[in-house]
Amino acid sequence: MKIALASAPVMNKNIEFNLQIMIDSVKACGGKADLILFGESVLQGFDALCWNYETDKHMAVTLTDAPIRRMCEAAKEYAIAVSFGFIQRCDDALYSSQIFIGADGQIVQVFHRVSVGWKEFIKTDAHYREGQSFEKFCYNGKSFAIGLCGDLWTEGRSKEMKSLNADVVLWPVWCDYETNEWNNGIKYEYAEQAALCGSCVLLVNPFCADADTTNVAPGGAAYFRNGGIAAQMPFGNNGILIVSV
Repeated sequence: MKIALASAPVMNKNIEFNLQIMIDSVKACGGKADLILFGESVLQGFDALCWNYETDKHMAVTLTDAPIRRMCEAAKEYAIAVSFGFIQRCDDALYSSQIFIGADGQIVQVFHRVSVGWKEFIKTDAHYREGQSFEKFCYNGKSFAIGLCGDLWTEGRSKEMKSLNADVVLWPVWCDYETNEWNNGIKYEYAEQAALCGSCVLLVNPFCADADTTNVAPGGAAYFRNGGIAAQMPFGNNGILIVSV
């Protein structure tokens, strides 16, 4: 299976911009990959929320809202599965979620981040929630599991992920490490952590195009294989890295 790791430009609170970038990337990868993976919170941007529920509920989207429908249509049109992060509204709750859409445009899986690092939990109330566990699902002959950013660093969670024995672990993140800090050292720490979670782990970091934020994700992607780095796009770059798994 060929998987495109898409480190796409993202602007906070600009759903239309982010959506168009994703659709353009999906189109570019149609016929070249079986799945395209985007990073955490790429639909709205990691700093899109203000932690006031009455405001934030309008930034979040449901599974039936237009942005999700348009991504389902793009997946079907270009015959490629798509996975991306977004802030989801489900009844009166908000989640940091990662959706997986099949090449037929149907939703295969929606994962809710299990760790609290996506929110300013000192400011938030019970509307801002996390999922409970990881889940394995199958697509196109492969088994997958998803962990968002800090999920795989949370105590006990790497063991939980490893126990699923998924063929592919998808690790969408929003990391704001300095470029040299990641490229010259931290990536190896992530490779070691990935080995505790599965033999094949795919990490994607968005490329934040919005300078007015403290969490400037500098792009990049990595294919971690058995604790090593099988392929990578260094931090400081945006684009698409296609790997075979």
